[in-house]
This record gives sequence, C-alpha cells and structure tokens, in this order.
Amino acid sequence: MNWTCRAISIVILDLVFVTAQFAQVETHENLSSTPKAYDTAFHLLQAGKPNEALAELNTALVIEPDNPSLNNLRGLVTAQLGRSVEAEASFRKVIHLQPHVATGYNNLAALLWQAGRSAEAAATFRRAIKEEPQNFTALVGLGTILSETREYAQAVPYLEKAWSSHPGDFQTGYELSRSLTELKRPFDARKILQKLVPPQDDTMAAKFYVLTAIVAENLEDQVTANRDYRRAYELSPQSFEIYLALVRSTLAKPDTSWTQLPTAPSRLSAEQHFALGLMFASGSAYPRAITHFEKTLELEPTSHSAIYNLALAYKGAGNARAAIDLLEHAVEEQPNAELCDLLASLEEDAGLYLEAVRHYQRAVQLDATKEQYYFDLGAEYLLHLRFEAAVEAFSLGAQKFPASSRLYVGRGLAQFALRQYADAADAFLSALETNPSTPDAFLAWNGLPQFVIAADWEKIQPRLQRLAERYPEHSQVAFCYGAALLHRAMSSDGADGFDIAQSLLEKAVRLNPRLAVAHLELGNLYAQRKQNNKAIASFGEAIRLDPKSEMAHYKLAQIYRDLNELALAEQELDLYQKLSRSHHDQMAQTRSTIRQFVLAKPSAEAADVKRKP
Repeated sequence: MNWTCRAISIVILDLVFVTAQFAQVETHENLSSTPKAYDTAFHLLQAGKPNEALAELNTALVIEPDNPSLNNLRGLVTAQLGRSVEAEASFRKVIHLQPHVATGYNNLAALLWQAGRSAEAAATFRRAIKEEPQNFTALVGLGTILSETREYAQAVPYLEKAWSSHPGDFQTGYELSRSLTELKRPFDARKILQKLVPPQDDTMAAKFYVLTAIVAENLEDQVTANRDYRRAYELSPQSFEIYLALVRSTLAKPDTSWTQLPTAPSRLSAEQHFALGLMFASGSAYPRAITHFEKTLELEPTSHSAIYNLALAYKGAGNARAAIDLLEHAVEEQPNAELCDLLASLEEDAGLYLEAVRHYQRAVQLDATKEQYYFDLGAEYLLHLRFEAAVEAFSLGAQKFPASSRLYVGRGLAQFALRQYADAADAFLSALETNPSTPDAFLAWNGLPQFVIAADWEKIQPRLQRLAERYPEHSQVAFCYGAALLHRAMSSDGADGFDIAQSLLEKAVRLNPRLAVAHLELGNLYAQRKQNNKAIASFGEAIRLDPKSEMAHYKLAQIYRDLNELALAEQELDLYQKLSRSHHDQMAQTRSTIRQFVLAKPSAEAADVKRKP
C-alpha cells in the first residue's frame, strides 16, 4: 500500500493546518493582539488570497512582533505560498512564545513532514503530545508518520487513542485500519472500516475501497475484494495499481469473469502492459494477455521477453501458427537463443521435426552457457531415436555442465538404446554421483544391471560402494547398490553377494518403506534363497504400493506354483497378463523409457520468465 503514502500525507497536512487555524481562533481571544488584523488575514486566506493575507499579517506584526496568533497564521500563509523557510521560522517563534501549547509543534511537524524530514516531524509531534497528551492532531500526525515509515506496531497506540476521542473520523480510521492490516490483524481492521463513511473526494474514496478490498482479501472474502477493487477503479480509472489489483482479484475467481473487466488505463508504459500481460497469461486469460503483449511490442519492438511471452500466449489461445510465425520473424531479425529454443519446442509440437532440430541446434550455437539448450537438443534427438546424435549432444552438455544429472541420464538412455551397456552404466552412475535423489537416474538404473557383463561389473562395483559409503542413509543409493549386487550374484552363482545385497535392500525398505521396487527386489532375493514366506510378503507389499507392478504378480505366481498353490498361482498369472506389456521387443521398451524421460523435461512454458520488457 505504499503507493498511497503521498496522497495521505497531504490529507494529514491539510488536517493539521485546518485544526491549527481554528485552534488559533481560540488562542487569539486571550491575547492582547488586534483582532481585526488577524480576522482579516484569516478570511483572506480562506478566500484563496494568500498574498493579500501575508501583506495584512506583515503590517500587523510590525506592531505586535511577538503575537503568537499572528506568527502562527503567517506560518500557514507562507507554507501555502511555498516559502517553507519563512514558515518554519514562524512556527518556531510560536513554539518559543507558547512552549506549552501543541499548536506550534503540530504545524511545524506538518511542515517538516511535507519537506521529507520525517524523523524531525515525528519528534516534533511527540513534543506536542508531551505538552498536550490528548491532542487529537498530534496523535493522528504521529501515528500517520509511524505508519508511513512502517513502524506499524508503534503507530497503533497513538491512532487508537485518537480514534477513541473522535470515533468515525475518516483519516484516523483509515490510518488505523491500514496499520492493523499491515500487522496481520484484518478482523480488527474491518471493524474500524465498517464505521467509516467513504469521503466525497474521489481520490480518497478510491483509496478507501482499495483498503477495504485488501482487508477482504486477507479475510479470504474474494467477492467483497473484487467488488471494492472495481469501485475503486471506477473512481480512479487512470490508476494502474488499482487496475492491476482488480485484474488479480478477478483472475482468482474460478470462472471467466475476466472477460467483463473494464479497459485498462490509457497511456500505459511498455513495462505496465507487460506486467498486465503476465498477469492475464498466469490466469489463462490469453486473449487479454495477447493484447497487452502486443502493446508492449508496439512500444518496445525489440523486447525479447515480450516476444517470448506473446508466443506462449498465442499458443495458449490455440494459435500455435501465429506463435511460430512471430518467433521465426524475430530470430531472423535478431537471433536469440531463448527464442530459438521456444520456437523449436513449438515446431516439435506441430510435427515440424527437422525445423525443431535446426532451431535447437541454433540455440546451442547462440548461447553455449545454458544447460537447458543442450538438454533440449539431446532430448529432441532421443525423442526421434537419433541415438548417436543424442549421445553427442548430451556428452557435450555434460562436459560443460558436469553437475547436471539429467544430461548424464539422457546420454545413458541413448547409449542403452545403442546397447552400449557399459557406457550407459557409467552415465547413470555419474548421474547418481551428481545427485543421488534424481528420479530419472534411479529409474533408468533399475533396468540396467542385468545387461552389464562381468568385466564391466569390476569397474562399476567400486563406484557403487563409494556412493553407498558417501550416502549411508539414502534409500535410493542403498537400493541401487543392493539390486546391482543381487543381479551380479544371480548371474554368477556367487553366494557371497547375496548377504550384502540382502543387507542393502533391507536397509532401503527400512529407510523408505514406500519404495515399491525395493520390496520387489527383496522378494526376488528371498525367492532365490527359497525363503518363500518372506518372498510372498515382499511381493505382496510391492503390489500394495504399486498395484500395476506386473512383475511382482508374475514372481508371486511362480512361488505359489512351486508351493503347489495352483489356484493362487493362476489368479496372479491372470493379473499379470492383464497388466503386462510386451517386453520382448527391447527397442520398444527403450522407446517408452525415452519418451517418458523426454516428456518429463521442463516445458517451454515452465521456463523462467523475464520480468522486464
């Protein structure tokens, strides 16, 4: 709410000056001054003739230079004329003449605040309160300054004291409600606001409705918030801030109310149009977003951010062709990696695969410092089964970005598809070593150990062991090492590996009881050791956690058959046949894995949005 501060301070100044003027009428009666000179000057000031009023006061002050009433009124007149140095001198003389009266302090404090000297103004209001603890003007003035300097907790006691003496006073209630709102006390703020009557002045009435809307939002009363933002905008139709708030609250509604929004203020800047475009786009109000992004480009024709977001808005509105045309023209005029990358993703969606590859390549050439561009290029190759090219793209990316686990995973998937199992194992291990929590590396590793030959295993085992020692409490690491040892032991008939594998797999399910694949592998281990009851329990838990695990049903059927539980075995086989997909064609399986990996990559829409046009 800081954007209201300037207008509010002016209102307070007016309040202080007016209060001070009438206070001086009372003071004047007790002084030995000439009433006629004061009254004449006062009426001239009220009539909008400050220069004539000043001349009258200067004449009177020649006769009575120490008259506090005349000096105070002269301060008010010179302040109105913008002669702040003279005004300050007059108010300080009033304080000197009447040190125990609040009026001089109040007017001086208001003048100091208007000059941006907030700390001095606050100190001066405090002196007024010290002399007159119940002085309404001083209480409101100090409370407002503290509120504007974000000292809300300190402001509230002064504003509450002023409110208790003048309940219903608009300025006091507004500032008190604003401070309470900032202190996260919306219920108390609403109680105050409900006792206020909106002022006749459109500007202040608009600010009142903005505050009531903010309080309503804090109370999750979206209907009232939207209504009051609309009222505020009707009163101040050129306020960008109010319109922005109205748009935000309208987009929060689960309907298409945004189609009924009034037009935006005229003569907005490029940055303001861009901000509105982002807001409308975030609420899927793409037609409005398009309008504002297009306006941004009219004002800033070379704004890459506006082009980028306009293309996304076109796509969101179902006009992908317009998005592609826009981006093609932009990258021809001013090549930009981010725009090339987005263009490529749109061309991929449109089935323009060759064009997509060309623009992904162009993005990498234009900006080799972005990991995303290498990943997108490699993923495009993967998606269309160009595995050698994918290996090259991911390898180049991994050299530049060795901390990117997904680049290693992408390389490994391509090498797996090429049946380069040792290289794939190296890539997946590199991904796990980079980030053992990466789900892609974990899932990719699961299907790999059975393809690794003994000679290659001698290179893999030490790395897995070091990984397990480095992350002793990581369930995925324990599983990966345990599953690899299990498959190695099963293929070599080495009984020694079963003990370590069992320990690691049991540790994995202890660390993460919901790790279904760990229960599945543990079931395989128990079955291998003829511990049928444990195997049945592990396969059953794997099925409970992952009802679509066809392999768990198949393994369970085998055990039941060995135990001569033929009815149960047939039941599990039936379930397996319903769930199973063909795994005989290894290339088809690889394609499925690759597609899942590629589609899981961050989309262009999820990319970071630049906030400046």
